[in-house]
Amino acid sequence: MTPEKFEVIIRGATEIWDVECKLEFLDNRRVCLLRMNEDKICISHEATSFGNVWRIIGLDSKERVHPSLGSMLNSLSRILRPNQPNARVIFAR
Repeated sequence: MTPEKFEVIIRGATEIWDVECKLEFLDNRRVCLLRMNEDKICISHEATSFGNVWRIIGLDSKERVHPSLGSMLNSLSRILRPNQPNARVIFAR
């Protein structure tokens, strides 16, 4: 995944979910901080020899590790929108 695609995915998800936050991309756009008032969530992506690894450090400081974009978005949705149902389909172009 390119840094540009990573940014598009994170920006698109927060926009579609109507999450009010400031996005800060670090480390050549491989890490994103979502800042919401005093709270922050860290999302990162890396390609390893055994596949992609997505990491989220949530509001509770617990690290969540995911092997796919879909599972990462599902987890991020639960953190950012705890009272909303999760989407079952991801559309991309």
